[in-house]
Order: sequence, then C-alpha cells, then structure tokens
Amino acid sequence: MRKLFIPMLLCASVVASAADGQAISIDRKQVSAAAARKMVDACLAYAEKNNIVVAVAVVDIAGVLIDFHAMQGGGPTVAETAILKAKTAAHWQRSTAILEQDVETHRNDASLWIRDFPKKGALPIMIGGQVAGAIGVGGAQKQEECAQAGIDAVVPKQPLAAQR
Repeated sequence: MRKLFIPMLLCASVVASAADGQAISIDRKQVSAAAARKMVDACLAYAEKNNIVVAVAVVDIAGVLIDFHAMQGGGPTVAETAILKAKTAAHWQRSTAILEQDVETHRNDASLWIRDFPKKGALPIMIGGQVAGAIGVGGAQKQEECAQAGIDAVVPKQPLAAQR
C-alpha cells in the first residue's frame, strides 16, 4: 500500500499544478524555414549589390540552424562566424554589436565566459514583440546592414508604439 500511495500523491500534485491556473505551456513566435530562406536570399542580394562576400545563417530561438548560405570567395572562417554570431544573438536576444561593446569596455564579459561569439554581425529577429530567431552574417564589412536587409525583406516594420 505504501508503494502505491507515493506515485498517486505525485500524480495528484502534477494535476493540481496544472489546474491551479498556472500556465503549463507558452506560445512562442518562431521563424519558419520559408521565412529563413527569404531572409538569406535578401541578405545575399544586399551583399551582391554592395560588392561584398558574406555567409548568412538563420537560427531558431534555441540557436538551431534553419538556413545557411556562404558566397563563393569568402575566407576560411566566414561561414563558421556567421553561424556562431547567429547563435549568440539568439542566446542573448540582442545584437552581437552590443555584446561586443560590453566585452570591449569590460562592462560584461559573460558572453565570453560561456563561449559565445560576441562579434558584430548578428541581430535577433523580432516578430510580434518576441525574439523568434536570429540572423548572423560573416564577412569583412556591412554585416549588420546585410542582416537588417534580410530581416526587413520578411518581417513587416512595426510602429514604435508596438515595439515597446
């Protein structure tokens, strides 16, 4: 009887926590594979227009790669840095330029301690006020501008009141 009582008690507490009004799940915005592909394509078009060579990575909110492309002619680390930057922006839910500034001024070195990649070139993708993923760009120049062009091609601009 004693062995049966403990599992029943545990089961009752799980049911009670769900029934007491506490949420048992959350709704999260997430970048779709189709949207990620469009962002990558828009970023590549921006790069071609500006005569720059880049690699572009889009990740979901957990930092899992959704889409990626590296232009021919990039250096050996361009592809890897695009992915690392995107993962870092998703993890910290902010621009990697802000993280890089934090590290350079020694205001906050935490992103280094946990082996993220706080280098300019990645932005979080905001949908409906939520971080829905991130886009990272590896290359020599205009990385954040390229990332923003990718986001702007897919995510409608929100009025300032909606962003707050």
